[in-house]
Amino acid sequence: MAWVAAGTGDASNLQGIVVVEKTQISEQYFPAIQKFTVLDLGMVLLPVANQMEASCLIIQLVQEQIKEPRKNPFLGRKQTLISEPALLRTVQQIPGVGKVKAPLLLQKFPSIQQLSNASIQELEQVVGQAVAQQIYVFFTQSR
Repeated sequence: MAWVAAGTGDASNLQGIVVVEKTQISEQYFPAIQKFTVLDLGMVLLPVANQMEASCLIIQLVQEQIKEPRKNPFLGRKQTLISEPALLRTVQQIPGVGKVKAPLLLQKFPSIQQLSNASIQELEQVVGQAVAQQIYVFFTQSR
């Protein structure tokens, strides 16, 4: 089983990719690795058949990045840095939000006041209908 992880803090470069060689052994762990990589870490997971395919994929990604960076689907979007880690941790505690959705919400609604005053429709654009409803109920029942 071969794993290649790439990630940088520079938003103009690849944010995070995990390349996994699918073998008989890795097959049994693949769903758990996929959930952890994509949902928990927010990274891209790319399964490959062998190490040669992995190296070709990495070369192709680098070449595409050099040619047309805006068209590369694996380039991370520039994210605004959240100035207060305490604010991020607070938003993560809202029911249905967690580590993945909290930064997305704070990009659109940079303060608790803005988040608490958001309509269900505004929230849905960021987190989907079910979570938007949970957030809305959380703030309206707290008043």
